[in-house]
Amino acid sequence: MRLWLPILLLMLLLCSIASANTGVAIVKTTKGDVTIKRMGKTLPVSPRDRLQEGDILATGAASRIGIIFNDGSVLSLEANSLLRIKTFIFSPIEEKFNFKLFLNKGAALFESGKIGSLAPERFELETPQGTVGIRGTKFLVEVK
Repeated sequence: MRLWLPILLLMLLLCSIASANTGVAIVKTTKGDVTIKRMGKTLPVSPRDRLQEGDILATGAASRIGIIFNDGSVLSLEANSLLRIKTFIFSPIEEKFNFKLFLNKGAALFESGKIGSLAPERFELETPQGTVGIRGTKFLVEVK
């Protein structure tokens, strides 16, 4: 019986490490020149890459990226866009939700996932001109 406790604790630790490495979203599609700025480094982006809080996504001319967040939200960034994932917390068991994006320039098509239905007041899209709280499910925004 005493052997089970250390094994259980080890399993919980490994699960928490694994979940920390999954990120907040996954890249589904890319076209053209798409990069991510993470911790001061600029990296190319490919499908199946994991995204994290704080990542800054940039698309070049004739480029785009499609992303699915862990709550099922879908985001498409069009050409010449710059977007930062400010905050993403999706923990339905603990009833903790927070989703903030900052679109500095370009165009984004967004369709909300579970956060949009469970806690719509916890989603915000910021732009240089102001902050928008979205209570719907799908929208397009363009910042010039």
